[in-house]
Amino acid sequence: MRMTGPSFARPNVTIHSFQGHASPHMTGTTWQHRLDAAHGVEEVVAAARDFLAVFGPLELAALPEGCRPPVKIIDAEDVSSYAFELVRFECAERAETAQIVHKLARFFSHASMRLAQLTARDSGASDDSRQSA
Repeated sequence: MRMTGPSFARPNVTIHSFQGHASPHMTGTTWQHRLDAAHGVEEVVAAARDFLAVFGPLELAALPEGCRPPVKIIDAEDVSSYAFELVRFECAERAETAQIVHKLARFFSHASMRLAQLTARDSGASDDSRQSA
């Protein structure tokens, strides 16, 4: 028996998480997954640039000076340095910017840890290739 009709129509389904409000920000889990799935330093740096791009200029301008992102994120050092500054400031955060500083600190801390993992992996691989030569 085949049932048809509007009450049995399949709704549009998405694999993207639902946030309940219109926002360009992905969920924290999605950003963390993107970092975890990165296969190289360049992918982590690109994710950091993309993450910052979802914040509007007014949001970033409202940050305390020590928490504003660098003009450009070029390499792993930029990501790690910014993570350090955010975490350092987060310890003495102000209530009016606490939420955005926390989001930035959480992302950039995770990015910095992932960069350390990738760098250690790449360093170990190059050590192995030198020993076999």
